[in-house]
Amino acid sequence: MCAIAVSVAIYAGAATASSDALPSQRNSMSAVRIVQAVLATPDDEIDFAKAKLTFDKLVDPSVDMKADLKRIDQMVATIKTMAGPSASSRQKLIAIRKYIYESGDWNWHRPYQYDLTDPLGTKIANKLLSTYIATRRGNCVSMPVLFVVLADRMGLHATLSLAPFHVFVKYADDVTGTVFNLETTSGAFPARDIWLRQNFPMTDHAIANGIYLRALTKREILAVMAEEVLENDFAQKRYREAIDVADVILKSYPNFVDAMLMQGSAYAHLMDKEFKQKYPSPIDIPLKLIPVYEIYAQKNELLFDRAEALGWREADGQVAQSKGQ
Repeated sequence: MCAIAVSVAIYAGAATASSDALPSQRNSMSAVRIVQAVLATPDDEIDFAKAKLTFDKLVDPSVDMKADLKRIDQMVATIKTMAGPSASSRQKLIAIRKYIYESGDWNWHRPYQYDLTDPLGTKIANKLLSTYIATRRGNCVSMPVLFVVLADRMGLHATLSLAPFHVFVKYADDVTGTVFNLETTSGAFPARDIWLRQNFPMTDHAIANGIYLRALTKREILAVMAEEVLENDFAQKRYREAIDVADVILKSYPNFVDAMLMQGSAYAHLMDKEFKQKYPSPIDIPLKLIPVYEIYAQKNELLFDRAEALGWREADGQVAQSKGQ
């Protein structure tokens, strides 16, 4: 019986259910299949706006995808007018930045701003693109996502990149080939790697393995967008669905540490629900159930070990996570 006397790790970001959990009215299997279908979209058919809003609707069934997509189309049309005919990539980038962050007729004098009431995006609803469009208050998930949505539709080379507990934009200048970090929580101005490392501590090993500060592929961007579905599963205590969704996400982005850790945490919660709450001690677990308990424990340990092998550390990002550059 000593084989099942194991320690269980739980990722702090997924350890507890949020009081801001959103109601869910859909079948769990259909949710997994929807995430799988979106992540299987061929690269040349990927529509970031449609993908993000599809995930938003899985989290909040009241999301009006048709209306939000129409609003994004209107944004792009306005930005194209602002950039002017035959605009260069730099002119398009300036126009996107102006449209989002500066007050003017183009945005009804209501610029999009960093949400100081929920700066880290701890409320799931605030990570939704639909919420950002409606409230014009965003965080380090919704703000870079909208920027990449608009940049992609304008034909610019922009993608997402990660730091611990943070998402930002990497923009490649098509003239010079220079790649810039753009901090969308602060006007989408350039942010140096050193600034990101000071504000979101990470190991050299993690950077070398590409889990942080790397430009993500289109499919990896979709995987990052789908993380909100995982988070809402935790908020709703749907740990089995979380495991299945994480499996799908990790197939598209194998080194996505957040998904790895949340899946490991889901196994820990299943251990608690199915065993620890029922049996005072591991020795009380019926023999026929011991293999299940051991599988949960092994999966939990394996996933956390895998994240650590890639350079993740529990203290990653545990310094000031303030907006700015």
